[in-house]
Amino acid sequence: MPGTLKKKSLSSDKNIFFHRRMQSYLPSLLVLVLVLGTLLLVLSRTAAAAPDSPADEPEPESLATVLPVAHLLSQSLLAGTGVQVDYLPAKRYPVSRIRYWIDKKLTGELADLPRYRAVVETASIWPEGSVYSNLRQRNIAVIPVDMAIQLKPDGARISRAEGESALDFFWLNPANLKVMVSILAEDFSRIWPEHQPLIQQNQQRAVEQITGFALKLDDMLWQQGWDGVCSDNSALHPMLQSLSLPMLAEDKTDDLDGFRCLWIEEGKKASAEPNLWVVNGLNRFESGSLSDWLEANLNKLQQVQ
Repeated sequence: MPGTLKKKSLSSDKNIFFHRRMQSYLPSLLVLVLVLGTLLLVLSRTAAAAPDSPADEPEPESLATVLPVAHLLSQSLLAGTGVQVDYLPAKRYPVSRIRYWIDKKLTGELADLPRYRAVVETASIWPEGSVYSNLRQRNIAVIPVDMAIQLKPDGARISRAEGESALDFFWLNPANLKVMVSILAEDFSRIWPEHQPLIQQNQQRAVEQITGFALKLDDMLWQQGWDGVCSDNSALHPMLQSLSLPMLAEDKTDDLDGFRCLWIEEGKKASAEPNLWVVNGLNRFESGSLSDWLEANLNKLQQVQ
């Protein structure tokens, strides 16, 4: 019995010692818990307040274009919407080299391109210039917009010479410009319905600018006393056929004795040669606005002697 009592006494002493030891640590443990809790709270609030990393930010709404005229009209219609309008080919390339860029360059640049929401093309009349299948690899939901034909029953379409297959400057016909503006504005309003009112305002402004250009052009041609227009560049025929003056010659060797003919060529630089109007036909990328481009062509005509 005495041995048993002694064992119980030792066990009781150990328990008392343990509890006292724990009680001595308790204030320190409470302080540690409070410190850790405060630290975790600060870290969670800091993480919540920190801006998302670039990888987490959504890409801005963007539109791809391939032809200079598509870029110019799209920028005009989407002005003020925040939609980014990109011109994909190298800006130094003329229209005739865009097919080369698509075949040889686009694949290597594809990984660096945004996931475009839509792409403006003319696949109905120039399938060789389509990049939809390429951009679809970046975003399967990319929307192809054909600005040459309205993709609906009895939809509007641009006017071209019967049987014409080569890519001419069909956009130099003001009537075609207005058709393309209408097609693009309708499709853009469906793709970005939140911007529909602004797109419609931009459409009205663009149509007014094109109409004003056509009226001023015809008036200027009559005031300058030309008998007709001439050009040996068949790509300019859509423009020549849209004018109020007759087309008198397609070759500079043609006999024009007695006729005062305005020769028309395509290029960006004006010429001092008499009877020659050098039109900026949007054969290359144009950095200005639609109104700037139209006005610049009228100014160059005004300088012709």
